[in-house]
Amino acid sequence: MSTEERRRAPGRRREDRLLQLAFADAFVAIGDGIVLTDPAGTIMSTNPAVGRILGAEDPIGARFEDLPAVGGARETERTDRRLVRRSQFTRDGRSVSMEIVTTALAPDDGRRIHTLRDVTAQVELVRLKEDFLLQVAHELRTPIAALSASLDLVLQDALTMPRDQLAVMVRTLGRSAMRLETLVENLLDAGSIEAGTFQVRALPTFLGRALQTALGLVQPVIDAKQQTVRVHVAREAETVVADARRTAQVLGNLISNASKYSPEGTTIEVGAVAEGGYVRVTVRDDGPGIPLDEQARLFERFFRSRDVREQAGGLGLGLTICRAIVHAQGGEIGIASEPGKGTSVHFTIPKARERTEEARRA
Repeated sequence: MSTEERRRAPGRRREDRLLQLAFADAFVAIGDGIVLTDPAGTIMSTNPAVGRILGAEDPIGARFEDLPAVGGARETERTDRRLVRRSQFTRDGRSVSMEIVTTALAPDDGRRIHTLRDVTAQVELVRLKEDFLLQVAHELRTPIAALSASLDLVLQDALTMPRDQLAVMVRTLGRSAMRLETLVENLLDAGSIEAGTFQVRALPTFLGRALQTALGLVQPVIDAKQQTVRVHVAREAETVVADARRTAQVLGNLISNASKYSPEGTTIEVGAVAEGGYVRVTVRDDGPGIPLDEQARLFERFFRSRDVREQAGGLGLGLTICRAIVHAQGGEIGIASEPGKGTSVHFTIPKARERTEEARRA
């Protein structure tokens, strides 16, 4: 049977029809935008994703190159039959990055098929990674410079330096080393969170002990800005089931953030109360507050509020790690803030007594 005869066979026609229907369904369902243009560049056909990506009505009948999202696109790759471009445009008030792949149909009669892909997330991720590397370099440079300067002074004048000055130098060395250690620990924690291997060791412990450890870590920062930390832990909130070291890390991070973004001479409030089977810990500051549109993103990796990005350093990892620790211990964490009225961060920890009774009943 010849090829033409096979095409005319009823079974073959049914197969062709099913294949056409499958292609039609895929054309409609595919997430990328598909545009077919005639030899004059006029849009002949599109799939539903085009309207979603462009944020506009179906552009059939318009010239593809005249679309606002296409005009001014930057060429990134070209072959005999394929052209790749990147464009930047505004959709619903937000900047959108789009990749446009234009391919000539075979035989090349002037018709073109254009694939539109929203690559905003990928572009933002690359930008965040580049910014992250710059921030890491900046954060490392400061304590390393302090270490080098202090070591030079100690090496030159250790034998003749007054004892009190030597003590100041040693404390400076200790703070710089601790800052480096914290930075490296945050980077390692961020990696384990991403890999899904982050863990805590929750045991009955005193919340006050973790708080003392945290205050010891951040006290130099508090003193430098002449701030005060006011602490109140309710009696029924003293004992929790938590990883003491990790809980101190959460408290230290939150108090450090409160100090960093608050004016000099202000008071940072730390409180803990019992709520059902949990202890609710709150750290409140009198800083500038956080814009409402940014609050939902504060726990994302590398994210830092635009209003404080320039005034204080940081990698945008602290709150991400805090959330991982709190969730691993069975609690929740959240933020309440209003621009100009400060910020309050709260998290919960299971109470020790309730956990013990649950274990006894099990």
